[in-house]
Amino acid sequence: MNTNTRTDLPFPASESFHAGKSLNLTTMKIMSLIAFTLIANYAHAFDDVAIASAIAQVETGEDYNAIGDNGKARGAYQLHRSAWIDGCTQLLREGKKAISYDDWKYPTNQDTVALALLRSLRGRLASKGITDPTPEQLALCWNMGFTAASRIGFDHRRAKSDYAERVGNLTCK
Repeated sequence: MNTNTRTDLPFPASESFHAGKSLNLTTMKIMSLIAFTLIANYAHAFDDVAIASAIAQVETGEDYNAIGDNGKARGAYQLHRSAWIDGCTQLLREGKKAISYDDWKYPTNQDTVALALLRSLRGRLASKGITDPTPEQLALCWNMGFTAASRIGFDHRRAKSDYAERVGNLTCK
């Protein structure tokens, strides 16, 4: 089974699905993201779904097969191996299983690791006194890396690109 697209489900489909009634790509993406955030029982779950979706839109137009940065960044969220590891470390902290980077092609795996990475970034920002980060601050950390974002005081207006602002704008719609 090809699981590289949202329309191919990694589990048995319902009768209505077999009858030709399929869920569209956006509906399936939203369902997947919400399911994983609800499973996490996390206070910022719905915020993180919106932020992750905005990041994927800015990064790749939500292309789960995208490969960028000379092959170093993969998937809809353009995760480098180190970011994937950070997301998986968060999953382990939460008592969940880590996901091998070799399995990055599965959209559900990308969503799971991306949401875990956002939770990790929230924790790191809290340790710096930012207990309720804006979407722009999270996007800045995502795009530049936590240390580089720290150097500019987590202020997206001081960044060289408008990446964080674009993510912020998409989360406000």
